[in-house]
Amino acid sequence: MGFFELVVGLLFVLAVVDLSVGVSNDAVNFLNSAIGSRVASRRVILIIAGFGVLVGSLFSSGIMEVARKGIFNPDMFVFADVMVIFLAVMLADVLLLDMFNTFGLPTSTTVSIVFELLGASIAVAFLATIADPGGAAVLDYVNVAGAIKITSGIGLSVVIAFVVGTIVQFFSRMLFTFQEKNHTSTIQIAWGAIAFTAISYFLFVKGLKGTSFVTPDMQAFVTQNALLLMLVSVVFWAVLMWVLHQFKVDLLGAVVLGGTFSLALAFASNDLVNFVGVPLAGLSSWQAWSGSGIPPDQMLMDVLKEPVTGNTLILFGAGAIMMTTLWLSSKAKSVTQTTVNLSRQDEGEELFSPGPVSRGVVRTFVATGEAAARAIPLQWQTGIAERFAREKARSYDLERPAFDTLRASVNLTVASVLIVFATSLQLPLSTTFVSFMVAMGTSLADRAWGRDAAVYRVAGVFSVVGGWLVTAIAAFALAALFAILIKTFNELAVILLVILAVLALVHSHRYHVRRSRMQELMATSSPDKMDKDALALRGHFISSLGRTAEIVDEALRILIKRKRKAARRLQAAVKSNEGSTRRTEAEFVRRLHRVRPEIEPWLMNQFDVLACERDMLHSASSLASLAGEHVLNEHSPPTAAVVESLSILREHYRVAFAELAGGPADSSERRSRAPLGEVEADIDRLTNRVLEDLYTGERTTQSTSLMLGIILEVRDLQGEISRAVIW
Repeated sequence: MGFFELVVGLLFVLAVVDLSVGVSNDAVNFLNSAIGSRVASRRVILIIAGFGVLVGSLFSSGIMEVARKGIFNPDMFVFADVMVIFLAVMLADVLLLDMFNTFGLPTSTTVSIVFELLGASIAVAFLATIADPGGAAVLDYVNVAGAIKITSGIGLSVVIAFVVGTIVQFFSRMLFTFQEKNHTSTIQIAWGAIAFTAISYFLFVKGLKGTSFVTPDMQAFVTQNALLLMLVSVVFWAVLMWVLHQFKVDLLGAVVLGGTFSLALAFASNDLVNFVGVPLAGLSSWQAWSGSGIPPDQMLMDVLKEPVTGNTLILFGAGAIMMTTLWLSSKAKSVTQTTVNLSRQDEGEELFSPGPVSRGVVRTFVATGEAAARAIPLQWQTGIAERFAREKARSYDLERPAFDTLRASVNLTVASVLIVFATSLQLPLSTTFVSFMVAMGTSLADRAWGRDAAVYRVAGVFSVVGGWLVTAIAAFALAALFAILIKTFNELAVILLVILAVLALVHSHRYHVRRSRMQELMATSSPDKMDKDALALRGHFISSLGRTAEIVDEALRILIKRKRKAARRLQAAVKSNEGSTRRTEAEFVRRLHRVRPEIEPWLMNQFDVLACERDMLHSASSLASLAGEHVLNEHSPPTAAVVESLSILREHYRVAFAELAGGPADSSERRSRAPLGEVEADIDRLTNRVLEDLYTGERTTQSTSLMLGIILEVRDLQGEISRAVIW
């Protein structure tokens, strides 16, 4: 098997992996509304979405041109260079999308593949211009107009989707309110007819555009008679909604499920090219070259400019892989949960930490709202407040939907309309961008971003949007780097990059499994049937103890071993633990009302333990900071006697933390008290040895001051552990 045959094989192997990681990320586009509103069981939702994906994959044959000639000019590249571009793109795409999936962040697979193609083609073109200075310029190799359209679409997607989603949801809520008794049959039938008209038109224009199923004549007929077709569609759907209403069918729920199918089909028919377009283009290139007899570095790839029809069997197989991934991928659940969490109506765990930008945005909106309140008549304010009045929910209800079916239907309808409108204007709006920002806009209009949650939600939105920008930059840079490496080192680079990809995928999988297990700890149950909320709090406490124990152990080890790199890593780890502690405290408060009365005394005692836990982590963090400062500032190393005392203390704390995490049983309590009692004597010995070093002139005042600060934190930590043992 030659080098290029190996590349073709790798392209299809990577395509299978890319299909999995790609649908894991893009699933949020069509699952968010249905799962967030809990309009049906997850099984039913996945069946409907999976069927939409499978059907949509069969209609993808007409959109394979993007990978062939949409970003670069194939007639400027020889066969060998084209294969380098394709392989670099697929390697970069797999790694990039998997990284976003691991952290549960939705991104655009379209943007990633476009900027990967752009980065790889520019890199190869740059190398070609170096080899032939008198030849074409770098930009001659690139479809500049196509790249500009994609870039402009990013900004348009974010702004337009958010604003329109906010406006439509505001007036929809004013019409429906949060009270189901106000949802008259007439309003539901009218809304259902309008929503299904928008969704069905979206399905035809966006989901089936360019496929062999829809001919150009059919497409032209739809464009020329759009108004008439929509009027007919409204009447048809209104009659169907009336019939369904007679059978007591939830019309808003039907809209949500219909929209889920439509978006899933559109995703598969349009975005499948992001995953299989490059491998199929690589296969076409190899087939053209293998029978030509022309050297690979001389044959220009004009063949890629010719129209192509996708292999139905391959498309069906790709659809089957995506449908299977929907059912099995835990990362798809993580990505979906991020969007649902940011748009939920009630309180819950906030996943993002606020920063100066998010705080500034919230302050601006608060000030604007207060100014608007002064300008709007009080009667109007009262009327609007009544329309948005809703039943007070308990602070933490696991069974409550994130939002209602009205908002879910608005999400799907507005996203469909915007994408159809943009398509008619030939504006490249991203399905991911539109779906996410519409969801954020509708949640804002529904007053889901209250004063206590707004700063966290805004921080989350900025994190996701920032991730989109990072996607474009990282995709460009990573693909360009891989292309240069493959072009320069050939087989060696391919082998090393494949090994890198495998290791990265394995590492991210393990990380995600650990992360998911920690998140699922809140829903576990114990053998003795203890209340799961109380058990979850216990689990949080044990987890926090483990982090604190690691900080203390590492801080003392750094002092003994004088490891500068370890000191820097520890200081970074300490910062990440602060957010975890805040989330634990918030979780404790939200679960207070759900605990059974018979274990309430235990829970109130846990409040004291939680306070102690916070103090321990604070002391451990201060200890780590002082230890790091001592080592990084190159202060005098501790004497042998001080090292001996530190080693003894380190061992004591290992035992104490381990037994404390095991629970306050009688036997373990007695075992813990003994070493903790010995700690006091060891701390006194350590203090005396440090002071002796000062008296004898072996340590400076600065160094001694730092060591005494470390001793004070150790003493505080000992007292906090003693209190925790008692409790």
